[in-house]
Amino acid sequence: MIKQLFATLALAGSLFVSKSSAISLDDIQIWTGSGTNRAALVIEWSTPENLTYTSVPATMADKTLVWGFRFNGTANASQMLNAILAADPRLYAVEAYGGDFTEALGYNLNASGIQGITDGLNTYYFTNGVIWDPYGILDVDDCYPVNGGDLYWGGSSGPNWEVWTELGDDGGFENSPNRGSNEFWTTTDPVNFYTGNHGQWELAGAGLGELLLTNGSWIGYSVASGGDNYLDNNDPSTIAYNTHKHAPPSPDGTYTAYVCNTNDFAVQVISTNNLDAASPYNDPTAVLGRPTLQFYDPYDYGVTDRVSIVDEPFNVTPAGNPVITGIETGGQITVQLGRKIYANPNHPYGMDFIVYGNSFFYSFLGNPGTISDATDFNALIFNNATFSNGLYGHPTTVSVSQDGVNWYTCGTAPELFPDNAYRWDNTNDAWTEEEMNPTKPLNPSVLTAGFSGQSVAGGLDQFVGAAGGTAFSLQGSGLTWIQYVRVQPPVGASTFVDAIAAVDSVVVGDALSITPENITVGITNLDFQNPANPGQNLIALSFNSVSTNGRVSTAALSEFSAYAPVSGAVSSAYKIKVQSVSGPGPVTYQASAALRAGSGYAGNGGDLRVYQWNWPNWISRPFTFNPTNQEVFVTGLTNFSTLVVSQIIPPQLVIQNLTNSYAFQFAPVPNGTHLLQRSTDLIHWTTVTTLTPSTPQPVTLQDDAPPAGQAFYRLSISVP
Repeated sequence: MIKQLFATLALAGSLFVSKSSAISLDDIQIWTGSGTNRAALVIEWSTPENLTYTSVPATMADKTLVWGFRFNGTANASQMLNAILAADPRLYAVEAYGGDFTEALGYNLNASGIQGITDGLNTYYFTNGVIWDPYGILDVDDCYPVNGGDLYWGGSSGPNWEVWTELGDDGGFENSPNRGSNEFWTTTDPVNFYTGNHGQWELAGAGLGELLLTNGSWIGYSVASGGDNYLDNNDPSTIAYNTHKHAPPSPDGTYTAYVCNTNDFAVQVISTNNLDAASPYNDPTAVLGRPTLQFYDPYDYGVTDRVSIVDEPFNVTPAGNPVITGIETGGQITVQLGRKIYANPNHPYGMDFIVYGNSFFYSFLGNPGTISDATDFNALIFNNATFSNGLYGHPTTVSVSQDGVNWYTCGTAPELFPDNAYRWDNTNDAWTEEEMNPTKPLNPSVLTAGFSGQSVAGGLDQFVGAAGGTAFSLQGSGLTWIQYVRVQPPVGASTFVDAIAAVDSVVVGDALSITPENITVGITNLDFQNPANPGQNLIALSFNSVSTNGRVSTAALSEFSAYAPVSGAVSSAYKIKVQSVSGPGPVTYQASAALRAGSGYAGNGGDLRVYQWNWPNWISRPFTFNPTNQEVFVTGLTNFSTLVVSQIIPPQLVIQNLTNSYAFQFAPVPNGTHLLQRSTDLIHWTTVTTLTPSTPQPVTLQDDAPPAGQAFYRLSISVP
């Protein structure tokens, strides 16, 4: 008879307590499907030029995102879209006509709230990321997302979603198609006006179900310029829509879109004196709110320019509001921030707040002429542009206070570093509508390294999504938090201020940089926090060395079809990449990583394993465990790649009494060696059979020759 049945777990191994290019298939961070063929989906959210027949609000930000799809055999774009919708809980769509036509696409930027759209009277909710509108009767031209912070556009009679494929529609694209330098598409058939190309993109002439995928296929979505009108040469209003189509730009995988929070900035002027006497620089309210995005340039034929490191904010906004406040010698401006600014060592580079002015670089090789939004930043070359030569700004002293009475001086900047409002697209030599993050500080090494000989675009690569300005730390102040900031020029000088911003922690999904200069001065740690729980570190990196300026990008993974099966139940997984900030050169480094286990983990670390992807297999990494933070700590990393924290859960044995034998069913630990063992005295054990499965699918092991008397059985598992 069987007296007792149990499973034991034996764990093997020791437990220790330039120029950016188009994103490639290898750079895509979110994948679904399985197979050896790869295809990609690119979606660009933007507000159309023509808003006829629509009441859909403008999208939160112009943003282009990308997903990957793996397959074998025959697959089409409709299958890819629906697989991605099911895999990414933040993406959602309204589909019509059997899934061939996409009426709306949304993306939950904040990863919170309920996915739904409403017309103000009725609310429609998504199931597995989809609302089915089989006959196209849902009025998407009047709907908007329930979550106000979502990326979203929908349209049928009004501006709708256009579908693009890679040029030639036969795959083979390792990199995302480049739409080139033309702003809009080029029609290729004067009769069938809906056919045409935009660089390496080709406007699709069929529904999603008819767009067959091959290895290296790309499917792109962009918002049409206007309503669903046919070309009528007698009606000029239709020509704009039919000629002003545009394919999606090359997506970027290293920036997280910034969503403005007014509490991140100054909200009230407390006191001022000795301001600039001249309008519009004598208005202290110009310091309130976020840094300036665009300004009206009266000297450049009265155009509106974007703020950049070579085109500083001045005069007024396009709406006529002041953009900067001037402070004369002996003067000051004191403001209150919309929230407390905390001294937080987890803030990027140890910085806690940022002051923005109106500095700019002015020294370039050759004669660039008038700087404007049309200037090619890839062709504009810095000429020894450092603080001492080529940078114009004003000395600025910054002080902080908790109560507005007692003050601590953080220091005096020789010049506030220039601002940059939008991201420059190196591939297409053009501005994007993606705003840089004004709560993300520059790496301090950028302020002193100098850009001599680099292009302006190469200089902007160093920003890694930050909006410039000069950051300050509260370390040394003795204050745990402050809410008042005072800005003033030194004696005998004057200065200009644009805005003051609190620093936000950088979350997983975003990027920071690390440089050799950082290591020299002791800035060695980069922290990436939980988007859903700011203040909770998910990834904490510590660098011992780095060969050159590196961009460190991060992503949380939840889908592993691109990898071999991993042992145990994945508790958390992260993809970490270090690339050269500018140029294709390699970055060598040595670092350590602290990775938080999954939110549901509450053990002591003894049942965890850390695996690193080393194509084509996972390798086990030794680690220590910190129970306070529920995180594993891995040292000696020279290539981050993908790291998984996996929990080894002993399987439960289910016995089946057969004729003259016993069968034991259980869900195995993938890649673990499972030994079914038998004993009659609980001292001596005999191995009945051995199995090393590659998947967690339930299996059955059988003892065909059990002893006549009592027996004890156990399952011993050796996990790498």
